Amino acid sequence: MATHRTLHGTPFPTPPPDPLRDALVPHHAPQPEPAHPTRLLIIVLISLLTLAGLAYGGGIAVDRILEQRRIEARMGPKPHLAQLPAMEVPLGGSRAVEMQVSLVLAPKVTADRVLRYQDRIADRLFQTVGQTDSEILTGPGSATFLKARIRDAVNREAGTGLIRDIYIERMVVK
Repeated sequence: MATHRTLHGTPFPTPPPDPLRDALVPHHAPQPEPAHPTRLLIIVLISLLTLAGLAYGGGIAVDRILEQRRIEARMGPKPHLAQLPAMEVPLGGSRAVEMQVSLVLAPKVTADRVLRYQDRIADRLFQTVGQTDSEILTGPGSATFLKARIRDAVNREAGTGLIRDIYIERMVVK
């Protein structure tokens, strides 16, 4: 009886030949059928279309990245913004001003450094803007007036040199 050895060296016997199996199965292994040419062509076409789609998507992604770099080269990098919460400041009488403001931060200033004082800034704006006449906020130069009041409130409550500009995203006098 022939024995085979495993990696560990313990022998185990080979099974005895089965006469019934040998009679039913021929001694040569059956050859697999060759692939059908149409099936092979379909597989190759699908693979090529998949690769073409991936190349097209990659080209679009690279184009968008390069376009963004061209825009930044012309206009400079995107400014860092700190958005103050929307406020409604009552004016004299039954009028009020709704405003949404974003602060353009100076370089190397984080938004948290300004936004931790947002409640105090809002209180200061309620005091200064609430005391103004509604005619000033509806006339020419109202945005400049409001920006000056916001800049004063931020400088007084959070400190000077933290903001570069002020974007008034929404200002409605009701």
